[in-house]
Amino acid sequence: MRIAQLRCFSTIAQLENVSQAAEHLHLSQSSLSKNLATLEEELGVPLFERKGRRLILNPAGARMLQFSNMVLRELGYAVDDIHMLATGSEARLKIGTAGYCDRLTECLAAFKEKYPRTEFILSGEIEDAEHLDINDYDMLIYPNSWEYRKFRGYPLYEEQYALAVPAGHPLAGSPFLRPKALEKLDIVFLRDGRKYVEFPFQICSALAISFNTQCFADSREIHRQMIAGGLCAGFVPMGCASFYQGDPAIRLIPIRDQRFTRQKMVCFRREKYLSETAKLFRDFVLEYFNVETDAEPVQAEPPAKLPLAGPEAGS
Repeated sequence: MRIAQLRCFSTIAQLENVSQAAEHLHLSQSSLSKNLATLEEELGVPLFERKGRRLILNPAGARMLQFSNMVLRELGYAVDDIHMLATGSEARLKIGTAGYCDRLTECLAAFKEKYPRTEFILSGEIEDAEHLDINDYDMLIYPNSWEYRKFRGYPLYEEQYALAVPAGHPLAGSPFLRPKALEKLDIVFLRDGRKYVEFPFQICSALAISFNTQCFADSREIHRQMIAGGLCAGFVPMGCASFYQGDPAIRLIPIRDQRFTRQKMVCFRREKYLSETAKLFRDFVLEYFNVETDAEPVQAEPPAKLPLAGPEAGS
C-alpha cells in the first residue's frame, strides 16, 4: 500500500467524483482509477458505491477513510517537523481561535518579547471548520459549548458581549442594555460561510427576539463598517472592543444579562507533537491567564435549557 494510493482514495472520498479528483491531484483519470483499483484489490473489498456520477463511500470505505486520513496527517506532521528542523523555524506556532480577542494579542506580544524569533500562524475562524483537529494546531481557544465536546481543555476566560450602535442611534447614550431593548432593531450578525453564525444569533433566536431587519457580514471589518455607516447595530465580544472603540462613529453598550456571556476554553496539541517552543508557549499561556491546572482538563458541558423567563441577570 502506497501513500499515493491513500491520497487518491481520500481525494475521491472528499469530492465524490473521479474526474474532479484527478483534476485536483493533477493526474489522469486512468491513473487515478488504477490507484483506487489497486488499493481495493489489496484490501479485498470495494470502498465505494456508484450513484450516477458520484462515488459514495460504503461502510468499508468510511472506515478506511478514517485510517487513511490518520496516516496522511501523521505524515504531514513528520514533513512539517523535518522542514522546520531544516529551515531553523522550530519557533513557529499555529493557533486557532473562535474569533479573536485583545487579550490574546497581548499574550502573544509578551511571549514574542521574551522569545523574539517566534513566528505565529493565526486562524480566527475555527467555528466554520468542517473537521477541527487539535493536532493541526499547537493551541486552540474555543467556546465551552457542546459541539467542541471532543476536546479536553481548561477554562480560560469569560467573554461578554456588548451592542455596537451608530453614534447617532437612540440607544447610543445608554449605560447598559437589557435583552428587551434589542426588540425591533436593525441588526447585523457576523457569519462565516454556511455553518457558523456568531453566538448572539443563537441566544436571540432562543429568546425569540424580533428584529426589524437582519443583515449578515462575512468579516469583522465589514461588520464594523455597516455599524459605523448607520445601517444597523451589531454584537461585539468585549475581547474585540478596541477594534470598534477606535471608530468615533460607533458606541459600545454592555448587555447586562448573563446569557450574553460565554466561557472560552483552551487546549493544546498532544505532548508528543509539541515542539520545545510550543511547550514553552503552553506554560506561558497558562501562567499569563492564571489558568488553574491542578484539576484534569475537562470536556465542554452539555447544552442546558436556556432560561427564557424570570428575572434577568444583573437586575
